[in-house]
Amino acid sequence: MEDTKKDEVTSSGSAGLNSSSLGRRDLMKLGVGAGVAVAGMLTAPGALAQQGQSATSVPPASPLAQQSSIGDGTQHWPDIRESEMVTASMQVGYNVSSGPGWVNNSGRASGNGPMDETTRRIVEWVHSYSPSDLTDSLVAVVNDAMVDSIGVMYGAFESDPARINARLAARYPGPSTVFGYGIKTSEEMAAFANGCLIRHTDFNVGSHNTEILGGIFAVGEAQHSSGAQVMAALVIAYEVIGALANAWAANQDHLAGWDAPYHCIATAMACGSLMGLNQDKLANAVSLAIVPHMPLYSHIGTASMWKGSHSSESVKNGTWAAVLAKEGFTGWCTPFEGRDGLLSHLGPFARDLKFPTSPDGRTVIQNMLGDYRGYKFTASEGNTIDFHETIAPSVMEWTKPEEIASMEFYAGSMYRWQEVCDPPKWDPRNRETADHSMPYNIARHLIDGYIYLDSFAKEKYMDPKARELMNKITCHPGVPSKPQSYLTVRKKSGEEKVFNSGPRPTRARADLVAKYDRLAEFGGINKDQAARARDQWMNLRAVKDIGEAIQIVAKFGNPKALTDDSPSRIA
Repeated sequence: MEDTKKDEVTSSGSAGLNSSSLGRRDLMKLGVGAGVAVAGMLTAPGALAQQGQSATSVPPASPLAQQSSIGDGTQHWPDIRESEMVTASMQVGYNVSSGPGWVNNSGRASGNGPMDETTRRIVEWVHSYSPSDLTDSLVAVVNDAMVDSIGVMYGAFESDPARINARLAARYPGPSTVFGYGIKTSEEMAAFANGCLIRHTDFNVGSHNTEILGGIFAVGEAQHSSGAQVMAALVIAYEVIGALANAWAANQDHLAGWDAPYHCIATAMACGSLMGLNQDKLANAVSLAIVPHMPLYSHIGTASMWKGSHSSESVKNGTWAAVLAKEGFTGWCTPFEGRDGLLSHLGPFARDLKFPTSPDGRTVIQNMLGDYRGYKFTASEGNTIDFHETIAPSVMEWTKPEEIASMEFYAGSMYRWQEVCDPPKWDPRNRETADHSMPYNIARHLIDGYIYLDSFAKEKYMDPKARELMNKITCHPGVPSKPQSYLTVRKKSGEEKVFNSGPRPTRARADLVAKYDRLAEFGGINKDQAARARDQWMNLRAVKDIGEAIQIVAKFGNPKALTDDSPSRIA
């Protein structure tokens, strides 16, 4: 698609610089032509210093005009020698002019322009990855992720969001199954419905990436993909997320205000690989996922059904982007590095974007989920798990709820405090707010002696005893010198004790199987069906058509008629 021929291109930039040394390959890497963007780049401070030139500065028109991290508004690639910078500013901020000379000979379909460097790196690697790259150790990790995802679907089955999605899915016939309800619907609707089933209870893996399987299952079923192809698609999704997160890693503020912004890109690439898209169409899928679909953060304060659904919307959008690209729809060619692109909004990369991400050859999914490190074994929001697993047992040994005069919880970070300790968390009126409420989690666990999915039913979070104990709790962010969470408990007798969080217990496959079995029981799933599904999804590489495995769990449990919109027992 791209060659290395050095086509001569001229520019009439205001600095009077001749850009004939920039060949088409260079321009494709820059993601721009020889007009405004290149002229602006060549007259930026870094380039001017190299050229011995000067320019007349024009004040930026908006606060986003130039990146504060890099004053010349460009993205520097640390390990690239062929092309050291690409433009990534809202506007160049200097006097420029443009004229004839730029030629679009990228060779892409429908006259689309050349890919930017970020897109090119993503699609080249995605296109090169295949099921033959799955090692035995990697297969074992992916199988576990599959089984965990089926299990948490059982736990969310018949929740209010699940039933709403099932009713909506019935309106849109298509090739893909909504798990549990046996409804056939469009790929993107199945992606959303099944992604929500995976994410709703906040009990899937701690990174909350496995809801991407909603899109992978939907497209895999429509394409009659093999089990190995579906497994490879999940590896691709994790690798794309990991590579982008790693590239931006030292610039942590880039995610402020955005909620799971990588899921749509990763899903588009996973689904695009199942569809067999070429690099041109994969690049369109990247762009069609990013440009219309950046999600706002939605967890702070009183939560809603969207808390457990937000990332599944990104999954749906990524699936839809791949569907569009497969049919030939094109997207903006420079969604990362062009003016107003993603780098302009999220800031420059702090590290080079590399595939594979890890230098030791391990995939991102292995590093995140290997040895069961990334799994949740407590059915609550991630910021509360330290309390449940390492603090609550010691507190219950020392005192009883009726003996407690007051408690002070120190979250260990401002982020954690904002997420689960803001004022609305003292009056949860729905499941979503309750499972994100640190005071409720503390009170419920100390009263019942455990926390599980039924802990967040309405009769539980409205329980007067829980409310009384919650009102004895105050929460603080903590201090930087003590990043772990801890709880100070004062008895009515005057005794006081500090309980520090500690290391969580190590886990094994037996724990994952036990989690799956308990979820099946909670969801009312027939034991024989649950066992057959577990065995099948733990041996997915042998499946020739993923539809065979999906058929086992196409219907499960005993759903009410979809016309019945009375509240669910697990909301």
